[in-house]
Amino acid sequence: MIRQVIINADDFGLSPGVNQGIIQAYQAGGITSTSMMVNMPGLDHAVSSARLLPDLGIGLHFNLTYGRPVSNPAHVPSLVNPDGSFYKGNNVFVRDISDIAKELEAQWNVFMHTSLSPTHLDSHQLLHQNDPRVYKIMAEKAVRENIPLRRSQIQHLIPDLPAPRMTDTILLDTYEGNEGLHRLLQHFSTLRLGVTEIVCHPGYVDDVLRGISNWLDIREHELEVFVDPEIPRMLRTLEIVPINYKALNDIPDVCSEPSPVPLQPLPRIPTQKKRRFIRQHLSKRRRKANTHRVSHKRIKPPQPSSSRRRRY
Repeated sequence: MIRQVIINADDFGLSPGVNQGIIQAYQAGGITSTSMMVNMPGLDHAVSSARLLPDLGIGLHFNLTYGRPVSNPAHVPSLVNPDGSFYKGNNVFVRDISDIAKELEAQWNVFMHTSLSPTHLDSHQLLHQNDPRVYKIMAEKAVRENIPLRRSQIQHLIPDLPAPRMTDTILLDTYEGNEGLHRLLQHFSTLRLGVTEIVCHPGYVDDVLRGISNWLDIREHELEVFVDPEIPRMLRTLEIVPINYKALNDIPDVCSEPSPVPLQPLPRIPTQKKRRFIRQHLSKRRRKANTHRVSHKRIKPPQPSSSRRRRY
């Protein structure tokens, strides 16, 4: 078994600035996949951009926390505030399972009407990991549509739960600050055999995003990381194959059972030659970062923003 990686950028469709960052990271070889929100202001820009990138894998990023539902709010009352906007956060004990199913179907239909084909299902702010009802509805949908579902790090003990196709491992991390690239390259060096998904959130901050999200500067920090040419170079050096979710249909031994997964993958010791190369490479990157820290420039001039939170 070889090592394969899906590098997925969440929140495609959130805003034009986020879309542009994701496209730039894809063209640089830093990501292989993205997942699209269909109820947000950047949808039209995302769709028109995606039509020019036929090899970019695009899944449905099911959303129950940002903006308004695609369904008539009156038809999904357990999901919305009195003004028709989604409840914020993980209201596990509020959402009705029938309303979740209605809204997932509505968002799926919007995606299908774009003429794009979803490669997989995942969720905004780890909804299907934190809410077993969301997980159940999404797992059933993934099996019905014969597409993969993003792996949850939590095992949901639900009777007769369907088993959609998944990656073997998922890595949830952030890549901000001077050590962001270093941390990502370390993840590469310890990937397990099989298929791993690495989740990221690159993007440019624009006025549309400021009106929606508190996750601002970190997106531009991650964009700096995921456009770095060291990513495709290191993948080649370590013989890790970059893929998107379409490839899971061609992998007969990929794990599909919803079993618990460790937060970080178990370490794999590379050969002596590769380990020595990685150590020397990362040391060189740190020295270079320290030498040029004062003159370091961001991809885009910084924008005023509110404080960051760990929710995206």
